[in-house]
Amino acid sequence: MFKKITLFFLLLSFTFYGQNETQDVNSFTKELDQKIPKLLEEFMVPGTAIAIIENGELVLQKAYGYANLSKGEKVTTQTGFNIGSISKTVAAWGIMKLVEEGKIDLDAPAENYLTRWKLPESDFDSKKVTVRRLLSHTAGLSLHGYPGWTPKDRLSTIEESLNGRNNGPGRVEMIMVPGTKWKYSGGGYTILQLIIEEVTGQKFEDYIQTEVLNPLGMKSSSYDIDETILKNSSLEHDNFGEQIDFELFTAQAAAGLHTTIEDFTQFAYASLFAHKDNKKYNKVLKGITVEEMMKPAAASNDSYGLGYQVQNIPNTSYILKGHGGANTGWHAFFRVNPDTNDGFIMITNGGSGHNIYTQIFCDWIQWKTGESMGSRCEVKPSIAGKLKAFIDSEGTTNLASTYEALKINNSENYNFSEGIINDFGYYYMRRKEIGKAEAVFKLNVDQFPESSNVYDSYAEALLENGNKEKAIVNYKKSVELNPANTNAVNILKSLDVDVNTLPKAFEMDTTKLDDYIGEYQLSADFIVNISREDNKLIAKPKGQSALVIIPMSEDKFFVEEVKAEVTFNRNENGEVESMTLHQNGRDTFGIKLKE
Repeated sequence: MFKKITLFFLLLSFTFYGQNETQDVNSFTKELDQKIPKLLEEFMVPGTAIAIIENGELVLQKAYGYANLSKGEKVTTQTGFNIGSISKTVAAWGIMKLVEEGKIDLDAPAENYLTRWKLPESDFDSKKVTVRRLLSHTAGLSLHGYPGWTPKDRLSTIEESLNGRNNGPGRVEMIMVPGTKWKYSGGGYTILQLIIEEVTGQKFEDYIQTEVLNPLGMKSSSYDIDETILKNSSLEHDNFGEQIDFELFTAQAAAGLHTTIEDFTQFAYASLFAHKDNKKYNKVLKGITVEEMMKPAAASNDSYGLGYQVQNIPNTSYILKGHGGANTGWHAFFRVNPDTNDGFIMITNGGSGHNIYTQIFCDWIQWKTGESMGSRCEVKPSIAGKLKAFIDSEGTTNLASTYEALKINNSENYNFSEGIINDFGYYYMRRKEIGKAEAVFKLNVDQFPESSNVYDSYAEALLENGNKEKAIVNYKKSVELNPANTNAVNILKSLDVDVNTLPKAFEMDTTKLDDYIGEYQLSADFIVNISREDNKLIAKPKGQSALVIIPMSEDKFFVEEVKAEVTFNRNENGEVESMTLHQNGRDTFGIKLKE
């Protein structure tokens, strides 16, 4: 067991997979000691904790930064963090224990175990929504993820949540033929949560505590956020490192587990089913069961098992199993390789925490395999942090000149994109500091005068600040640059503005819509499906909600909900062969997959 261990070095030197030279563990962990605090500062994340397992040995388990900035309380290896969707992996262990006991059949219809709630009627066969498909996100269900509730809210019951009282995402329902495609569904895991309660007669959190967490030695972990958990927990923080409300979840199986780095290291060891001491660490499931959970499920694009994500590292045979997790103010990442008995865990307490673990994970992969993870590792901190520090101390009067000076001197070190500045403006909008928001959006207009979206945002702040006439001017400019911006058109109408003189949205020849239908791969794990519903194109990013894309011109479309643009690219024969996503000042290219 690894209680109270904060840092442990092997004195041996290793030759790592894919490398010609050796680098000992001591050197690598010392590099992390230097890098992690700098990343926390750059990305305004107060604290983090990390564990690394090398060849079955714990070589690093350490905390950095703060759990409570105002009180100066530092993160320790016993500090609690919410781990978002990694909660699903632990919940899956609860289901698989009941499978081993013969109380649940993986391939039986989920409805066989449900009396308190039923799937809504649809055009699809509910009997094909099996327990296995719920675990692997291949059951054809809606509802990607859940926002949390504040402590002041009345949490819904599980049944209410499934029926749509869940703070926004809507009810869980069948939206495609089960067993045919992979579609991430936190709603599916809420069904599994209910199944555990129905089969065991216990509350979900009580069953998992008794049958999974405690036997694994995870006694500081819980889905039940009681006073003990809260006392030992970090606070959660936004993208600027400022404290935000603590969130609670009805959807515990999908998003609600609270744990520590010490405890979750125990779970990582339990997941290493081939480890010589696995029976010591795993007193819950058979090793063969855990191995089965890590195999890619049918229709999952080889990317997901039964509660575990499957990640192939490019140009290597190094295959990792685990999960990522994100809730408001929390980001976490977990990977193990049972073939080599390696593991990586990182948990953070800030809205930009994914930027921390992404870079450290990339370093770990480089160390282990000699292979770079490519562009995903090239994450620059937002210039918004520097701008915020200036505004907080000096106000907005000299914001433009300060921005220009920062850009001249730091262009290679920070992200100055349109999307970054726009998000910064909305930070002030949420705080009702409209004057500051207006100044930030004006800066963005000056920097990106050809962007429809920046005028839309600037107009929103102007209108909120009572400057109706100037807001109208900027909404009009937004529509002139992008006639497909129906949001701006509708606001102008509500302000009694004649919109007939404004440019009209492009009228697409509907016979050409079929040219764009297909799947486009923008990265190893990001696929966008383009389909047609009547005379509209629908984009469904893998694991996300469907979005209508509006034509701006032939081959160029606008995605209003996320303020993004899509350009379809044709080959010399006039056939669409790829797409380019333009979002947050970044272009992402995707190849059209062959059918």
